[in-house]
Amino acid sequence: MKRIIQITLAVAGLAGGGVLQAAQFASEVVSYEPGEGFATDWATGEGFTKSDSILGAPSHETPGEWGGAVTPFSPPYLMDQILSIGKGGQVTLKFERPIRNESLNPFGLDFIVFGAAGFTITNGKFDGGGITDGSLFGHAEGETRVSVSMDGSAWFVLDSELAPKLDTYYPTDGSGDFGVPMKPELAADHFAEAGLVKLSELYAGSAGGAGFDLGWAVDAEGEPVALGQAQFVRLEVLSGRAEIDALSDVRPKTAPLGWHYESFATNPLANGWMLHGDESLFEWDAEAGALEVTWNSEKPNSYFYRPIGQTLTEKDSFAFTFQLTLNEVKAGHLDGQPYTFEVAIGLLNLESAKEGGFMRGTGTDSPNLVEWDYFPNTGFGATVSPALASSKSEFSAGFTFPAELTKGKVYTVRMGYDGSTGVLKTEMLEEGKPWKTIAEVKRKNAHAGFLVDTFSISNFTAKGSESSLLATGTIDELAIATSRSGPSFVDVHLDEGQWRARAFVVAPDDWQLQRSGDLRDWKSLDAVQKPSQFFLRFTDPEPVGRNQFYRITR
Repeated sequence: MKRIIQITLAVAGLAGGGVLQAAQFASEVVSYEPGEGFATDWATGEGFTKSDSILGAPSHETPGEWGGAVTPFSPPYLMDQILSIGKGGQVTLKFERPIRNESLNPFGLDFIVFGAAGFTITNGKFDGGGITDGSLFGHAEGETRVSVSMDGSAWFVLDSELAPKLDTYYPTDGSGDFGVPMKPELAADHFAEAGLVKLSELYAGSAGGAGFDLGWAVDAEGEPVALGQAQFVRLEVLSGRAEIDALSDVRPKTAPLGWHYESFATNPLANGWMLHGDESLFEWDAEAGALEVTWNSEKPNSYFYRPIGQTLTEKDSFAFTFQLTLNEVKAGHLDGQPYTFEVAIGLLNLESAKEGGFMRGTGTDSPNLVEWDYFPNTGFGATVSPALASSKSEFSAGFTFPAELTKGKVYTVRMGYDGSTGVLKTEMLEEGKPWKTIAEVKRKNAHAGFLVDTFSISNFTAKGSESSLLATGTIDELAIATSRSGPSFVDVHLDEGQWRARAFVVAPDDWQLQRSGDLRDWKSLDAVQKPSQFFLRFTDPEPVGRNQFYRITR
């Protein structure tokens, strides 16, 4: 019997690594100059100058008779593990994908350089039970410099007042996570009287190494440079020498979403969804596996909603998708209320939206929204209007018209917000095919930020105004993803012996499929990866074997 387990991790490697030459680590040596006084083998005189030894993951184990697990007491030391750089030497490395200046990274650090230093054992117990005073052996004692570049031509030094020295703190723990940096405040005295157990506590899951921030980049005059990403890193030794094991991209901190996908195959009210307001406006269609919705502007503010488990701000990046079919639409149909009103779906702040003074129609009393709106035609043309509302009800919106949704047709909507640019992009499909180009929305810099924490199919009231709306339709295939959460597989199945699945992600180009037979060594697959209704669809090109595990990694 074949056993297939899918797991989803927004990571580039499990603790202890095992993903050699993966995009998380340096993948190419562009140039190497060993310099003067580089390390040599005491027996043969051969230099530690195999440049390829610096590529791929850091060492989690040293092979051979005198080898074993790499710990802070037992660093890597073989020629195939470390590269030595002497005075005046340098190594320039390229990553498969650029390192990004990520505010969500732990401690704001963007990449890690692993050296070959170790903690000195001071109690003489070298076979177990060793304790350190926090001092190092095998570490660099001279001056070093780190520079970064996006294109390999324009280089920027990382401020020496901020950047740590190479090949010193913190010694590698091969059982740790190579994508998690150490807490920078930890100094030598924090490690005094520490054995492996105490060191593990201080490392807090990290594998050690020296962490660097692209935000430390300066130009030739020493002025700060706003560097969003870098694909090249140069390590220089100005005096003395240093040994380097590997370089790793830091993985952003993640927090799980409360949910990520809803197909309405089962009763949503038993699956975390809730109602506020007039419950008669929302009904689950068990047979169709969809949510039936009535938008009636004469009814009070009413929401079919589910908290997402995170509070997103204007600095976050996120995306959501849904399918909408309208069956009946009447706008401006009531006497004395000739103007259109919106069908609304998106993210809101639940506390704000439940307040008695929340009035969507005024344009000044509905804070904290990231919303897709559709205004049926009442003479000015049907309009699709993506909208952002700040915590002070300041609106940034786009207007695409004429853009009439045909009754009975399925429209698939994807909205993606980029926290680095403040741009909200909307894409739409009609019956699975690209529809109109929807106007982008740029959040105005002068506006206050927003806080949204709940996905909602929203019926807003316009009672007492000059607008009216009565529409019915169905909602299906909801999904949400954020930059702070890892994506998850949905619709996992076997098709003629091939493993297939879908996932909804913020940035489709950032993710790849990996497979493992033991949850330790992972292989990146040349998987068939293509968009499908705004989901990524993955197919393992090889037949499924026994004990197969899958994950999507960045």
